[in-house]
Amino acid sequence: MIQVRRDLCLGCGLCLDSCPRDAISTVSGQAEIDHRRCNQCRACIASCPQDAIIELTPVSRVEFEASVAALRSRANDIVARIDALQKRRHDAMHGR
Repeated sequence: MIQVRRDLCLGCGLCLDSCPRDAISTVSGQAEIDHRRCNQCRACIASCPQDAIIELTPVSRVEFEASVAALRSRANDIVARIDALQKRRHDAMHGR
């Protein structure tokens, strides 16, 4: 499903011009997609200079949990590295 990231949309209208199905309009100065008319051609994604239009891809629970586990592992590794650097800095400052 194609979505507009409202935090990035500037309402420039380039996506409206690129849509062959006239499935995009502006509401309150931002793009809005009519999903009943959208045929998922992705022309709007290619035309958006802000990358404000994205395609959400469904993933299985297993894939999601694996991604979260990998991110958690990377985060834990980064925290361990920071802790080790802080310990070395502390030891160096105190002549150890």
